[in-house]
Amino acid sequence: MSDALAFQEKLTDALDRRKEWLDRQEMPKLKEEFKILHTAFQGLYQVLLKKGLIHEDPYKHDAKIGELEIPPEGPFTESERMEEMSIRLSAYDSQLDFLVNFYQYSVEFLTLERIKRILQLVKYFNWSQFSVNSPYINTRALAEIIALVRGGNDQLSIGLVADALQVLDRSSREIFRILKEITDYHRESYKLDIRIRLLDQMSLDASTVFTQKEETLHTIKRKFAETITDRPFYPELVEEILRENYAAEGPRLKEEILKGLAVPEEKPKPTKTTVSNKNLLIEAFKILGTLSFTFTDVIVKIQENSSILESEKKGFWYKLKKLIQQMLNKDAEPLYYEVEYLDPVLGTKRTEQLNFTQFCVELERKSRYLTGLSTRGSSVLKKIEEATEESLLNTLTKLIEELQSSHRTLNALDEFFKRSVHKENRDRIRGIKPELSALKNSIVKANQKRHEYIAQKEEMEQLKKLGIKDE
Repeated sequence: MSDALAFQEKLTDALDRRKEWLDRQEMPKLKEEFKILHTAFQGLYQVLLKKGLIHEDPYKHDAKIGELEIPPEGPFTESERMEEMSIRLSAYDSQLDFLVNFYQYSVEFLTLERIKRILQLVKYFNWSQFSVNSPYINTRALAEIIALVRGGNDQLSIGLVADALQVLDRSSREIFRILKEITDYHRESYKLDIRIRLLDQMSLDASTVFTQKEETLHTIKRKFAETITDRPFYPELVEEILRENYAAEGPRLKEEILKGLAVPEEKPKPTKTTVSNKNLLIEAFKILGTLSFTFTDVIVKIQENSSILESEKKGFWYKLKKLIQQMLNKDAEPLYYEVEYLDPVLGTKRTEQLNFTQFCVELERKSRYLTGLSTRGSSVLKKIEEATEESLLNTLTKLIEELQSSHRTLNALDEFFKRSVHKENRDRIRGIKPELSALKNSIVKANQKRHEYIAQKEEMEQLKKLGIKDE
């Protein structure tokens, strides 16, 4: 009995320290991973909506969520696929939003029952084995819908989908890892509670615990129902306690439990701190990375505006020519617009023959690059983080200049479309002022980081010349 009490004391201490570590270290990571998962899913969801492969759920904002619920998982026919997947994807998005913005991230709140619900939600789509051959109906149906995007010619959407699926896979794996740690804690906490409140008060015959296992479990369950009303009965966990207390392998099992609950040693912080100027440049790139969806929206809007304008200018023969080109798989002729903008140097208005077709291609290229900057673990971001400071500064300067040029051209295009279409079609023209504002703000913020970096480097150079070392 003394050995059992000694183990329970060690277990109590280990669980206390483990709980404190989980709340401090792992819970913030878990919430951040759910934010990443939700953001990546929203990117995927928006592509499918814009492609018309699914539609908005009209009742999405009417639903009131009080607790996490798993969207429908039942079978449906091929003719019902679009309707069913529209509802299910919308519900999945709402549940993720609830999980990110309204759930509490603490060991106390995330009970075994809540963890079970969360796992069901994350596994609703099998992101790690995402295939049209999946045995799971939701995963298979979504993979079939996404295959339609991949089979098209829209390279921007194809890239966005590929990046989103990569993030969803990586993030879901990390979520599973953290949830397993919390589950392991709750299992051992439950078993400790059963030891103290129930088994310590019972006299079990060690010689018959396993030879009459069913009878032993029945006796424990009956006693459990009489004394413990605030917890569910988990027979598999009670069996684990019996093996740990009465089996020959018990001492080894107990040792493994304590070892598994041990808090990882935190690396001591270095006494000497060094200022990383490089981080300022990386922060600037990440600020610009937030513009990826802004560019996606802009491309859609200006192409729609162009279609409205061209439909006014061209008649039957133009439409016939386009149809023949499509039938012969010939590329359309480049489209040019004469736009007017203010020269920032001279302060005078200038006109430019803009190759609109090529400009849209360049915007799509920029959008792909910016998506890489905003996607953790992407090859683009990895290359940025591994580059030298000098190379980063040059790349950042060039990128800011390109974005400033894009802003100027987009502003000119916005004005061009509004004044060029017929009066009766002006209400159909989609303005891009919100996107232009977001683009300008991000450029300003990124430029501030760049100037801050340059100022710090110059200060360090001055200190070096004066013979002062940075301590």
